[in-house]
Amino acid sequence: MNIVIKGKMFFLALLVCYSGISQTLTNDTLKLGLEEAWAKTIIHSKELKEVQFKSEINQELITDAKRAALPTIDLEAEYGKISNFSVFVDGITDKPENAPLENHNTYGASISGYFNVYSGHANKIKIETARAHLELQQLLIFETEDQLHLELIEDYLKLQRAFLFKDLIIQNIIQNEENVKHINQLYTNGVVLKSDLLRAKLQLSKQHTSLVTINNNIAIATQAINILIGNPDNTPILPVDTLEQTNSNILSYNNYVDLSIQKSPLSLMAANQIKLSELKEAALVTDKYPKIGLYAGYNYSYPQILLYPYSFNSYLLGRAGIRISYDLSSIWHDKHKEKAAAIEIAQNKTVKQNIEDALRKKLNTAYRKYQEDLDNISIAKDNIIQATESYRIVKQSYFNQLALLTELLDADTQLLQAKFELLDDQIAARLHYYQLLKISGTL
Repeated sequence: MNIVIKGKMFFLALLVCYSGISQTLTNDTLKLGLEEAWAKTIIHSKELKEVQFKSEINQELITDAKRAALPTIDLEAEYGKISNFSVFVDGITDKPENAPLENHNTYGASISGYFNVYSGHANKIKIETARAHLELQQLLIFETEDQLHLELIEDYLKLQRAFLFKDLIIQNIIQNEENVKHINQLYTNGVVLKSDLLRAKLQLSKQHTSLVTINNNIAIATQAINILIGNPDNTPILPVDTLEQTNSNILSYNNYVDLSIQKSPLSLMAANQIKLSELKEAALVTDKYPKIGLYAGYNYSYPQILLYPYSFNSYLLGRAGIRISYDLSSIWHDKHKEKAAAIEIAQNKTVKQNIEDALRKKLNTAYRKYQEDLDNISIAKDNIIQATESYRIVKQSYFNQLALLTELLDADTQLLQAKFELLDDQIAARLHYYQLLKISGTL
């Protein structure tokens, strides 16, 4: 009698607990779809903001490279004191004679400018290099967005899986609580052995342990999503997206390969690295060209020691002209640098080929796994139908004393496992679908 009363109390407590969970989800939980979660992640992701700041830096560097084509203007002013002249009339070993100066001041001011006319397109290459770095940084933003998007999807699917598993476990607990109540009545009437009752309760206890694990998985996935979308860690979240998967939008494997080469940030970044190494080689070539520019300057100074005879007077002097320079040493100084740059170009081309090989490998895996998931979903649905009918038959047989408890427990486990497998296959199909989009650059 005590066992029956305790069983009823436990069953009532379980229903109250489940009702409390539903109430919490209704009143306090953030009902969140994947697209809405991604929109929040774009706004709040600190990782994405970090690479966006780097892109802004590169944008300023492009402006700086363009400004380098403008004339350079220098202003200079100085003031100082000069000592008397010491003249060694009889040689440096004898005592010098001092030649006193009337004015010990020295001062001057100057302005000068230079405008580059030709330097082998060095400034043009500098601007193109800055733009290539900006392009690389923007591609890094796209790659970071894709990585964050896939990370969010993985966490979202983990949370969705945990909630769906939790629903199955709770339904199974309620069902098995009812079974335990009937087995307890059979035991009280002396129809079954106590071992049957104990084994049924043991299975129920294992399901409660599974429920604890699932709740922990929910808490972990919830925190991960909250961090991405900028919410407090403990904000409860309920995924609302459906798991139904359709293959109407699936392209052929070769189409995904073509897309990965054209749109994948990793492939485009590899091509950008080739471009940067080619610009580096071009910059070395420009060092061998002469540099031609226009210059002008105007000086005001005291004393006049620029031209002979010198005088202790102030003077003004302006000058303008054309300046040509050529670094002869660049012929041998840059020889090995150019070889290294050519090797770097070949290396980056190999890196791009290696990245494309890796993308094809990942695409093939995700594509085949997705097709496998769809087949498994179809099989799992059939398995649930068969396991449900098997459980119904065995349950009816057991309570009519035509089957063993072991058979009932096995049938219950098989039915629960079949439902778990269907959910796992559906989750896997969605994940592999999103992986296809990520790898091909279309996420």
